[in-house]
This record gives sequence, structure tokens and C-alpha cells, in this order.
Amino acid sequence: MKLAESMYAGPAHIGTLRVASSFRNVHAIMHAPLGDDYFNVMRSMLERERDFTPVTASIVDRHVLARGSQEKVVENIQRKDKEESPDLILLTPTCTSSILQEDLQNFVNRASETSTSDVLLADVNHYRVNELQAADRTLEQIVRFYIEKTRAKDPGSPDPGGAGRRQASSSTESGTEENLKGACGGEKTKKPSANILGMFTLGFHNQHDCRELKRLLAELDIEVNEVIPEGGLVSNLKNLPKAWFNIVPYREVGLMTAVYLEKEFGMPYTSTTPMGIIQTSAFIREMALMCHEVYNNSSTKCSQTDFESCLISNTKKVPKTYINKQTHFVSQAGWFARSIDCQNLTGQKTVVFGDATHAASMTKILVREMGIHVVCAGTYCKHDADWFREQVSGFCDQVLITDDHSQIGDIISQIEPAAIFGTQMERHIGK
Repeated sequence: MKLAESMYAGPAHIGTLRVASSFRNVHAIMHAPLGDDYFNVMRSMLERERDFTPVTASIVDRHVLARGSQEKVVENIQRKDKEESPDLILLTPTCTSSILQEDLQNFVNRASETSTSDVLLADVNHYRVNELQAADRTLEQIVRFYIEKTRAKDPGSPDPGGAGRRQASSSTESGTEENLKGACGGEKTKKPSANILGMFTLGFHNQHDCRELKRLLAELDIEVNEVIPEGGLVSNLKNLPKAWFNIVPYREVGLMTAVYLEKEFGMPYTSTTPMGIIQTSAFIREMALMCHEVYNNSSTKCSQTDFESCLISNTKKVPKTYINKQTHFVSQAGWFARSIDCQNLTGQKTVVFGDATHAASMTKILVREMGIHVVCAGTYCKHDADWFREQVSGFCDQVLITDDHSQIGDIISQIEPAAIFGTQMERHIGK
């Protein structure tokens, strides 16, 4: 822990609360002292949604320190269960309350006995992970919880996980067909479909990105099966394996869930971010290959009409035709690259800094599609440093991995770039 004037990624409990408040009819209880309960105010101010933020703070005060937290935490869970009737109550400590070393799992077990809602403890090490890592872990934990719960209710259903593991060691046709079964005995959708994983509250332009992704999928005749967690219901998580593949737009949140679904159900996924003409083209080609693979291996074939109208009918011709049409007649990227606004930056020095996904994608767009010189590309996602270095290698002169805003400020002062592509922090530095 460190005292900082400002932070790029917050503490772990903020990530957990972002995931919980993104789902519909999920309530989070934060076991925290006064001062750690600012999430409600922050989200209400930034999102400006009609509904109240579904987070309750179970305050650690002097009485709790004297008698222990169990009675108060269990009482808060039971009270919210009666008042709100949520599908899920998620309990999370904070860095400060973790110091008490209390057995919160025992509190959850006790509260579960008298609650009609599901009660789950966020399994996150608050001293080792940041906001983004905690969000990724929490989303995977919730998905795992509900898929295993559905399996337990229907023990006679096929075990897609077992089929997936058998397929890894044996390529028999029966194993492949079992592996392509949907969740808990359900089958894949008739038409190609995808899950979008990782859209959640307080994300950077997540709503706009989700809208564009849905439009892209609709134009390719691919259905959207589920979007989680933003606006999703935990009761629908059992339907995730019915999709043909998963889309992870941002590496920071959703990647663990995609890996889990691939391991358990053999579901392919793409983590290519469709930013810029080149990466969007690669994204479309990946979807075409995944659709074709699932169609060839699936025991349930879609109709001939669906087959001929969608992406899977020809993995080379259909994507290429669509990409060429969008590039030459629809997209305005080429026009912007020739505009005076972009021409003024051609050959000029720039700095890019942000989360790993956006910083890497923006660096590639500036260099490959606009001819702009990126002197320094950096990210505050230190846990994903190796991937980031690999992505921006050859596109910039210098790579910076840090979560200290003063370091990026010093770099910007030394370089004196013509433009800065970064976070709100870099905006203040540039001024």
C-alpha cells in the first residue's frame, strides 16, 4: 500500500464492486471502515443512472473491533435479502478491513442458511491485486459459481468440462460432439452467436464499444447470446456455453472468464480488440475461423439458409468482401488520415499511455494507419507488461511500464510531444 495523490487503477474492492453493480439485481456488501465507502458517491457522480448504486457498507467501527464483525455482517446480509430480494449478495472486504483477519467465508456460510438469495464472498487478495485484476477475478468467480450451481441441480446432464478435457487428449467424434453441447445439457444456438465478456460500469466508453460490436455482429449475421456483466442477470449465466464463441474486447476484464469457459466447454474466444482498420480486419477473420470450426464439429447443423447467409459459409470470401466494403465505402478512417487535423501530426512526436488494451491498440493505429511517430508507449497495467511489450515492439522508440504518474510526467517533459494520447492524468500533465 502507498499514499498517492492520484491512481490509475484503484484498490481491489473497487474492481469487485464495479462488477457487482454492473449486473442487474445483484447487491454488494462492503465490509469496510469509514473512508473506504466512497464507491457509491463516485459511481453515482460518473454514471448518473436512475437507480441507486446497489452497494451497502457494513462499517467497521469501535463496536466491531471490540466484539467482532460476524453479528453485524450477517445481519446486514439478512436485511438486504429481505429488503431488496437480490439474486446474489456479494460480500467483499477492503484492504483496511482485511487487516482484522476475520473468517468472512464463515459469515457467508452462516448467512446463506437463512437467506433466499445466493451469498458469495469475493475471493480476492486485496494486497496483491489492483482494481482491474480484482474485477477480472470476480467476474470469473461469479460465472463459475452459477455454472457449477446449475450442474449441481441437474447431475444427470452431460459434463461438458469432462468432454472438453477428453477432447484435449482424444480427437474422437463422440468427444467432440459432447464438447459442443451447451451449458448443463443445452445445445449450441442454431445460428452463429457470441458472448461479449467484460462490458461493465465505469469502463472507458464501454457502452459505445458494445453498441458498435453489436452492430458489427449483426452485419455479419452473428447473434449476441449474452453481454456480461453490464445489464446482465446472473440467472442467465448458465446460457453462456450456448454461444459458438466468446469475445473479450478488453484484456483487463473478461479474459479469465473466457479461459475458464474454454477449459470447461471447449469454447473458443478472441481477445483481439477491433480498434483501427487492421485490427478490426483481424478480428473479423478470427470470428470467421471460429465459426467455421464450431460448425464443422457441431452435431447440430444450422439450416442451409442460415449457413449461406452468415460468415461461416466461406471463411475467406465473405470476410474479405465485408472488410473491403467497409474500408473503401463506409469507414471514414482513410478520409481522416488525409485530413488537415491528422496531416499536422504526420511525422510529429507523440506519447501514448493508458491501460494495456487501449494503449497498445492506439499505438498501432497511429503508426500503421496515420503515419505518426510514437516516441513512448506505456501502460499502468504492470501485471500485463510482457504482453504489452510484445504488442508495441517495433512501433515505438521507448516502452514505459509504471503506475506512477510522476514518471510519465517526466517523460512527457523531456520529449515535449506534439500530442499526448492518454488518461485524464496525462491531460493535466499536458496542460
